[in-house]
Amino acid sequence: MKLLSWLVYVPLQILAIPLAIVGASLVAYRQLIVSRRLGVSQTAIEILNGRWTLHVFGLRNDPGAAKLAPALPNTSTSGLWLALFPLWVKARIAGEPGIYPRIVPHERAGIAEMVPNRTAAFDEIITGHLGEVEQFVILGAGMDTRAYGALDLVGVEVFELDRAETQRLKRETLERAGIDASQVNFVSVDFSTEDPFEKLAAHGYDLRKKTLFLWEGVTLYLTERSVRENMARVKANAAPGSALVVDIYGERMLALARPRGAERALAITGEGLQFGLSFAKDWEAELAAFMGSTEYGLGETHFMGTRHDKGPFMVVVALQV
Repeated sequence: MKLLSWLVYVPLQILAIPLAIVGASLVAYRQLIVSRRLGVSQTAIEILNGRWTLHVFGLRNDPGAAKLAPALPNTSTSGLWLALFPLWVKARIAGEPGIYPRIVPHERAGIAEMVPNRTAAFDEIITGHLGEVEQFVILGAGMDTRAYGALDLVGVEVFELDRAETQRLKRETLERAGIDASQVNFVSVDFSTEDPFEKLAAHGYDLRKKTLFLWEGVTLYLTERSVRENMARVKANAAPGSALVVDIYGERMLALARPRGAERALAITGEGLQFGLSFAKDWEAELAAFMGSTEYGLGETHFMGTRHDKGPFMVVVALQV
């Protein structure tokens, strides 16, 4: 069936090139221009598009993403379908995705697999901790949909923190899409000027309860000083036995993005790449040294792309408070 999938895919992809260009242009326009008009992050949409794609290709069950993405004004699932339909047909015939999207062993992951593999790594770590905690706090939640069916969060109090503009758009869209969000405590906060834990306390966060903190896709847009300050703030306000799950990027990742115009695209919504660690040689020692300076304990760790001669481009790690 794999040979048949290629025989169907190649001519279909050639014929669909004009439609793919239209679809990609529509997605880019809404993600960049409409996000700027709405005053929200375009990177959150990029991740949601990846999650939606994983769902429709059968790689990850995410009913929240399946409903939320089509209802948002700053992305276009129709555009995504125009761009991805030949790949979807190929995957259906072959019985598995083969080009994109795909989840590969983490050591073989490249930039193209960043969102699928990163999502899988976070899901694995989160699932392993859920039975040990009473609270789940998503820092900079954006359009994350784990609280809407992607994970079993029964018996866990869920808090989503983000800027007021982002949460307003998300809550309006959740309602429009018919997604039940009654189990989520939405906490609007400006991380640059407000103490998130003061806001959390006002919404029922309990300092005495073991908590899992999720900080995904944020650190590379911050300065090292800001990353350290936020990590210290979490540590000072978490019960013993809590954990912070975070992704840290290698300088290789930042260097790859800059020449390709990614920073110009990010600048449209006021974002930019800043913090990374040198993973070129002894990446495990580099990560251990940085985390040791923050006084966190290293837990489950997933480096991405360790087979590359310049080292991995990122790591997803569970940090013990």
